[in-house]
Amino acid sequence: MLSRGAVLALAAVLAAASPAARAEEALRTDPVVVTATRIPERVSGQASDVSVVTREESRILLPVVAGDVMQGLPGVDVQRSGVAGDRENIKIRGGRSAYTLVQVDGFPVNSPSTGQFDIGFLPVDLLERVEVVRGAQSALYGSNAMSGVVNFIPRKGEGTGLGASLAAGSFDTLKWGAFGQGRWSKGGLFAGGGGYRSDGILPNDDASIGSFLGSGDVALGDRVRVGGMYLATDGEKGIAVDDDVRDPNHRMKRRIDVGGVRAAAAVSRTVSLSASASTAAEKLRDNDPPNPGQTAAFDFTDRSRKTVYGLEARFSPSSKSTTILGAEYNRDQSDSFSAFTDAGFSFTDQRDVATYNRSVYLQEELRLSKVAGVGLGARLDRNTEAGTQFNPKVAAFLEVGGWGTRLRAAAGRGFRVPTPVEKFNPFNGYAALEPEVAWSYEAGVDQPLAGNAVRLSGTWFYQDFQDLIQPDPAAIGPSGFPELRNIGHSFARGVEAEAVARIAATVTALLTYTYTDTWDGSKGTPLLGIPRQQGMLSGLYEPVPAFQARVDWRYVGEQWDLAPFAFSPATRPAYGRLDIFGRYTWKSPVARLREVALTGRVLNVLDRHYEERLGIPSPGISFLLGAEVGI
Repeated sequence: MLSRGAVLALAAVLAAASPAARAEEALRTDPVVVTATRIPERVSGQASDVSVVTREESRILLPVVAGDVMQGLPGVDVQRSGVAGDRENIKIRGGRSAYTLVQVDGFPVNSPSTGQFDIGFLPVDLLERVEVVRGAQSALYGSNAMSGVVNFIPRKGEGTGLGASLAAGSFDTLKWGAFGQGRWSKGGLFAGGGGYRSDGILPNDDASIGSFLGSGDVALGDRVRVGGMYLATDGEKGIAVDDDVRDPNHRMKRRIDVGGVRAAAAVSRTVSLSASASTAAEKLRDNDPPNPGQTAAFDFTDRSRKTVYGLEARFSPSSKSTTILGAEYNRDQSDSFSAFTDAGFSFTDQRDVATYNRSVYLQEELRLSKVAGVGLGARLDRNTEAGTQFNPKVAAFLEVGGWGTRLRAAAGRGFRVPTPVEKFNPFNGYAALEPEVAWSYEAGVDQPLAGNAVRLSGTWFYQDFQDLIQPDPAAIGPSGFPELRNIGHSFARGVEAEAVARIAATVTALLTYTYTDTWDGSKGTPLLGIPRQQGMLSGLYEPVPAFQARVDWRYVGEQWDLAPFAFSPATRPAYGRLDIFGRYTWKSPVARLREVALTGRVLNVLDRHYEERLGIPSPGISFLLGAEVGI
């Protein structure tokens, strides 16, 4: 395996530099984000720790699903259970995947049944950018925002044109897509679709995904604008590794439908009103027939729907103050059926559960000057399962000295409502579960150097998780399994660091590093699935505007993990991976042909054997080559 010094030298020779999205963006622009405060503001004006990944930056990666563009972000763990299209969740700063609130265009999509959202089926070509906000955000967004929020913002029609793409590579992989978009003075439209299929690396490891996105907005007069979007994705995946080391017939089918509409009106120069409605529906079928020589079989079907209505008023008397007052009504519906049979024994269970949540929130953003700001927020939720929850947050930033040194800090509370699966699971569910709670603290510094050619950033964080829902060995249920109880207490603390440098006019370099120390107080072990150390060294070479070459070296340290077929946790070994990317874009002189782009990638160049999750092998060296045409 290459040493760190060798990889650094290779990156320098190739004019290595700025990929990982947020880093390159920080040097070239100051992107506008909306997720951190519900107000469109630039990253430099945020007190919270924010990352942004744009479509323009990530095109060189030839990404397949959303997780492909989130690798290397500080404090963010995106671990895939095998190949693209397999199960993949987001964990932030040591929290579980259910502690990350996932949104599509600002609309929440976490499953009411499981509390989490599997991004393994989320197509990336239909996204304009990804915004990541770290730390507890329940003061703005309510349940599930215990460790952070990830907002996948879809494309909305910038400019006018058509496009198509096709890529092929290892494991009989095919990836395709097409879109059309238009923009005029009063609004715009976008419609696109695509697909992906691959045989995977093991028997019964294939994946297929099809997706469609339609979005648009229109101005109604000078004061009112209405926008809407609809995203559908449908896929099937073979589960090659489960409670058996190799399973030849375990299959999962999943369909996701997300739709939403917003209307905003400028009442006056200082007051604006908005209303929104959204629904996120998921259909899941997880079917595992008996393997050869076995009798056990399992079948699980779940249909869930999250419906949210929101009203918001915004008051901005000056550039120094913006006040937001909002209210939301949320209905979560979960309808599930499970059946288990084994050697004459059979068990079935069916649940149809609805949860209602009513909330009000208040957010005050003060910009005391161009170099100082304070954010104060609080939200009151009244939930039929979790009772009344009050979540505050405070954040502040201050630029000091004459060197552009920027200090920032934030603290807040988050919570998560117990899911129907946790409360009514026939094997270990417990109906009287209380919500999980987290207190989150962070402090950071950002430092530009050499006329902004170098940017350094560091953040210390501490997250205290309370009333965790875990199996209690002292509470054995009727089925003979330990029932779930609010017995857990854990913490996650660590440091996130990032350095970005424009080495030359054609070369940028990025280094990210995250150290996370976790502890599960009820078990006396680290938290499952959280690497203690991880980092990425990335380089981008742009000798001419038409060509880009990129090298990524990613290191992920050891983690305490549980294999799907094991009963006791063990250490998943550390690994390092080297990836290479290239993209050439030809601008056509022909009026009807805008551009043609060729993109290629080679992943795991050194063909290392490793596992992102314990017991599930990851692909060896693989390639993908693609072409795009825009007219």
